[in-house]
Amino acid sequence: MSEEGLPPDRNAFMRLIGAAQVPAPPGKVHMRLPHMREELLNQLPAAHGGVVMTLLDSVMARAAAELPTAPSRTAVTVEMSSRFHRPARGALLAEGWVVHASRSLCSCAAQLLDAEGGLVATASGTFKYWLGKTSAGHPPLGG
Repeated sequence: MSEEGLPPDRNAFMRLIGAAQVPAPPGKVHMRLPHMREELLNQLPAAHGGVVMTLLDSVMARAAAELPTAPSRTAVTVEMSSRFHRPARGALLAEGWVVHASRSLCSCAAQLLDAEGGLVATASGTFKYWLGKTSAGHPPLGG
């Protein structure tokens, strides 16, 4: 179990970078990266842009998949746009939410905050609901 009492993340890449989903208010998904390891830094040093984009992408995909009307618990990225506002240092919190959903696609938005609540980056993206099995064997809902 994680320090917040949730099970380890089912996504191996999230486990690799040390990020995990944490409790969030209704309608939002939160993921926390509690420690910025040296391997995740760029030359500034601050979080590598790939780490920032991974957190934003993952939290939006989770928001799409956790929508009560979602046809699947897995959503994959169709397109994503990100904006970097300041270097990401220390613990980070990604917040994601659904903007609009249809039967097959979901539009989401996200923001990444530093430990002081400063805005690090923002993103928007479109996600497709995955109706096949995943590597973890999760079938689509009702399937």
